[in-house]
Amino acid sequence: MKLRTNEVLNGKYMTRNTPKSVVLMPFTLLLFMLPLSLTLMRNLHESSPVISSSVSTEIKRCDIFSGKWMPYPKGPYYDNETCHLIIDQQNCLKFGRPDREYLHWRWKPDECELQLFDATQFLKLVRGKKMAFVGDSVGRNQMQSLLCLLNH
Repeated sequence: MKLRTNEVLNGKYMTRNTPKSVVLMPFTLLLFMLPLSLTLMRNLHESSPVISSSVSTEIKRCDIFSGKWMPYPKGPYYDNETCHLIIDQQNCLKFGRPDREYLHWRWKPDECELQLFDATQFLKLVRGKKMAFVGDSVGRNQMQSLLCLLNH
């Protein structure tokens, strides 16, 4: 049995309740992720350090997943008043918690120090590159957060 693309997309081989987006989503993800992964692999290969066999050096890696929350008196980069992208449904300051202590914490990995976000440096790193946020509301929140950081 030979399938034609237009027959699949027009619903000939789908049940009545199956939306076209379910069929198209894997193809869309593949189109977005393939060039991105190829670019990342090429960049990693080009930037990997060459270590001669006569010199033994140990590169210390930072495990950002092992650490603890530390008090950070400066507070967050942005909040509901400084970023217009935060909608009322996400406005914890307006409709959520009455306290603000939770805003003054920062993640500190055990073995290293995380640099503060630098919008200028980030924009230099991604200049000429494409970025896609694929997913549900978590991906949307990450995109909004990045836009708030860049706007700050």
